[in-house]
Amino acid sequence: MRNFFFPIAILSTLVVFSSCNKEQKNIKLTMAEPNPEGSISAKVDHEFIKKVEELSNGNITIELHASGILGDNTAVLKAMTQPGSRGINIARLSPAAIANYGCTMHGLLGVPYTFKNHAHFWKFASSPVAEVILDEPYKAGIGVKGLFFMEEGFRHFFSTKPLNDIEDFEGEKIRTAGNSVMEGISLGMKGQSVNVAFTALYSALQTGKVSIAEQPLVNYLANDFHKVAPYMILDGHELGAAEVVIASETWDSLSKEQKEILVKAGKYAGEYCMNAVQEKEKEAKEILTAEGAKFTEVKDISKWQKACADVISETVRSNTAIYGEIINLAD
Repeated sequence: MRNFFFPIAILSTLVVFSSCNKEQKNIKLTMAEPNPEGSISAKVDHEFIKKVEELSNGNITIELHASGILGDNTAVLKAMTQPGSRGINIARLSPAAIANYGCTMHGLLGVPYTFKNHAHFWKFASSPVAEVILDEPYKAGIGVKGLFFMEEGFRHFFSTKPLNDIEDFEGEKIRTAGNSVMEGISLGMKGQSVNVAFTALYSALQTGKVSIAEQPLVNYLANDFHKVAPYMILDGHELGAAEVVIASETWDSLSKEQKEILVKAGKYAGEYCMNAVQEKEKEAKEILTAEGAKFTEVKDISKWQKACADVISETVRSNTAIYGEIINLAD
């Protein structure tokens, strides 16, 4: 009798991955989000989820777990890339985390000073070169496939101490989270690279384990980092590109129609993000200023670019042609 009941027990524990059968109509998926509810990325996630449910007439539902409950970028990606892993089906991740798996084209999105402005990024996000990068981990057999890109605004450095210019970075402990590009930036600025998980960053700033980190304005506010590190210098070294990915095992289990629904919903969510980010950046800065955050403008970016010259050339070295395509999309 046990053999007859065993499959039923397994299915009951894997309700979050009921998509294993292409013919099954009702599909419930689990989505991981490192940032908290209220953040711009979580709001985009919800728009994506609503559109998926709408387009599928409620046959595909997605349960969002925000605030890093399922782990940070590294932990989530590791879980998704394990053969047979069914706990997390979809996640919003940093392209840098995927680049760490050998997907070098993903690393191009984190190259300092690549995107001139928001319009430049969104022109890229809807271009053929973006599709090539989204497919990179799937074709490489990493275990995930990109669905769509989004952004969290330009990233800026913030600190527990005043930041007036690039010279203030020398000797400081800079959070890099194992990101080779960030480590290169830290080296160029003569700082000390410290690997700290995002979920531990607040306490690391409190205790002095790190003194400098970087985030987009909206995330800086959403995570209350300004309460422990109130000084931000608006260098805009990177546009905070993010990517929603799906586990390859989940993707391969879906029908053609189901895949089209996810892709279409992704495009809708991307458009929502494009329209929302700049407005949220402005609102966030106003709130942060009112709550005591101190901002410094960067008048001359040239010495910052010079400090990053080595990491820029190293990161684009194996993908110079495709990087050139991204740069040429600027208006």
